[in-house]
This record gives sequence, C-alpha cells and structure tokens, in this order.
Amino acid sequence: MRYYEDVEAGEALSYPGRHDLTKEEIIRVAMEWDPQPFHLDEAAARQSIFGGLVASSVHLFAITNRLCHSDEEKWATVSALGMRAIRNHAPARPGDRLEARSVCLLKRPSGSRPGLGIVEFEVSLLNQEGETLYSYISAALLRMRPRSAESASQSG
Repeated sequence: MRYYEDVEAGEALSYPGRHDLTKEEIIRVAMEWDPQPFHLDEAAARQSIFGGLVASSVHLFAITNRLCHSDEEKWATVSALGMRAIRNHAPARPGDRLEARSVCLLKRPSGSRPGLGIVEFEVSLLNQEGETLYSYISAALLRMRPRSAESASQSG
C-alpha cells in the first residue's frame, strides 16, 4: 500500500499495463457515451478534421483511469477531489497501444482532515510512439501512514 508519505513532488510514475485500441471498441464506446460521427462512422471520420476514426476523450479518460488503477501496488486513496486542465493533445486511433504515466506535482497535509494529505498528479496517456494524446491534472485525498502504537506513545 502506498500512502501520502510514499510519493514526493516531482516523482514520475509509470504503470505496467497497456491497452490496445480497436476500431470496434471506439465505435462501441462512442455509441453509448459520445455519438459523434468521427467516433462512429469511418466514412464521416475521413471527412472530418481528423481524417479518420478517433476515440472519444470520454473513452480516453476511462482507459487512462483503468491503466492507473490496475497497478498491483495500491494507493491509500480516500477520495478523488477533482480534475482540471483536461487536454486532448492528439487523436487516439485504432491500432494505438496506449500507456499511462503520471508526475506528482505537489503534496500537502490536509488542513481540515487530520491523517490525510492532498496530492496532485499530472496524468498523461501516450501512444506507442511516446506521443502524449490526452492529459489532465488530478487531485486526490490520500491516507497518511498509520502510526504504530509504540511510535504514537513515544511522541506524545
């Protein structure tokens, strides 16, 4: 389990999983969650500014989230606090092999919740060429490492 104390500002994190994006998956997700022609129809997508079928940003967020949370090393997360600076840098296309990376931007103890800390990460989704396709900044509330009974009695 990774706690608040186990990550430092500036630390880069990579995740072991990869996701192979398929045409069928792009269309299936878009049909339910983002039915735009350039996500659904190859002919319409060729006529769009993308020049071909591309994945929805809703889909990219779901993939990124899954890759970041499928790591065997679990985090002591209490709650997500929010996201900002969401950006689509380049389109994700059928055949792309996707991976997630993140960098801890800052951390601080919670001013209102003892034993918890706030951590911000810049999270990125990259393709097989190392090109960033999608990114955002995420804030999370993490548990601090539990103090043992012995260390608690020595400090107070």
